[in-house]
Amino acid sequence: MYLPIIFAMVLYPVLAVLFVRFVWKRSSRRFLRWLAVAFAVLLPSWDAVLSAVVFYAACPFFSKAEVYERAETEGIYYEGYLRNTVYVGRSWYGREVNRIGLTTNEDIRKGYKYMEFLVTKQHGLDDKVSTLPHPIVYRCIEDLQDPRHTWITHTQCSPVEEIKSENVVKTEYFKFHLIGMSFVKIQDRRTGRLMAEYRAISKYPYAGAPFYPFFTWLNWHGDMFQANQSNSCPEKSQFLTFQYEVLRVKK
Repeated sequence: MYLPIIFAMVLYPVLAVLFVRFVWKRSSRRFLRWLAVAFAVLLPSWDAVLSAVVFYAACPFFSKAEVYERAETEGIYYEGYLRNTVYVGRSWYGREVNRIGLTTNEDIRKGYKYMEFLVTKQHGLDDKVSTLPHPIVYRCIEDLQDPRHTWITHTQCSPVEEIKSENVVKTEYFKFHLIGMSFVKIQDRRTGRLMAEYRAISKYPYAGAPFYPFFTWLNWHGDMFQANQSNSCPEKSQFLTFQYEVLRVKK
């Protein structure tokens, strides 16, 4: 499976040496000669080098987890990344269901009675995602109508006209080459007052052929290059759990 990549990694140094020798013979300018060397060395993995520089420069001051105010609630309202797509299809035994991600299961296990989501996309069993004509608010509650799989926590979601939760959890995620940046803001939905904020930065190395990020920026490698365990600031991510520190289950 790695043979084509290994062949390319063996061939590239030969081509790189020929290129550098060509420039050195054609030019006596030191700047151009060393520029050719730098180009040949960095071309296969410039994205990994740039990502490492950005990550280690930003790590000391980028990460943040601040709670300014806490609240008790029966449910949580979400907007943004990972929570904006509804699955429309059937359960394992054929009943029609609407479900939103795996994060809803964790909310139910922690004791929240419902979750609400601003949904902008939907998909079915084929995982083909389509954009909705306009955003729809869904409310999800525990699904107790699956008699064959009672050991698994599932939710059933349906559109609603009004949001019950008094707070909103907004999540965003941005990717820049091998850098990922995660953001969470928790606000009072009525006043817009900021209750808490979280941000993290991660660097994802690649196990390329099988140890070097060789031309990963071209994305020609498909699924053979899988992200390893990332370096992250803070070290332990709270991207999907930070809201539980701020919005406690109402007794």
